[in-house]
Amino acid sequence: MNKEYELVVKPLIKWFKNQKSNWQLEFPKYHTAATGWDLQARRKNQDLLIEAKYIKGRFVSYFAGMVCAPMSNKRQSFMKRKAHGWNEGVCWAIGTSFKSRDIMQILLDYFSRNLVFWEFYGKYFKMKYVFFVNDLEVKKVDWNKLIFIAGKYLEAQNKNKLSLLERRTLAAKLCSIK
Repeated sequence: MNKEYELVVKPLIKWFKNQKSNWQLEFPKYHTAATGWDLQARRKNQDLLIEAKYIKGRFVSYFAGMVCAPMSNKRQSFMKRKAHGWNEGVCWAIGTSFKSRDIMQILLDYFSRNLVFWEFYGKYFKMKYVFFVNDLEVKKVDWNKLIFIAGKYLEAQNKNKLSLLERRTLAAKLCSIK
């Protein structure tokens, strides 16, 4: 098994099973999502298509696979006749062994470079959530809330030039994480 499945998808499956609502889950048999979504969750009037990534380093290039995932027009396995349903929502699952504030700072820097694009991206691809998986613990953040936080982060960044440590502290403060 690869790290992506073991450290991101498996804890996410466990998290969905522990929810009070009854989620139907589907994931690739051989733990590789080369041709499809890493995890699909379905309940009444809601389908979540989840692209997972395990980040081993502090590089923005790891996000490229998640950004491109909705563009590839992957087939939704719950659908019989169509590729996608009317109630689908695309989600990202980001797993890492780094501190949450470090990943949030990188993600907020990434989003704040072009907020207009990310707002459009979220609406066009029906982005719902970003799941953060760290040490088998799952945190769910709404996409629109993350974009709002990125806007606040950009405002604070523009007011005065911040060092890396100050940006990480600001990211943790805005996201209320440690």
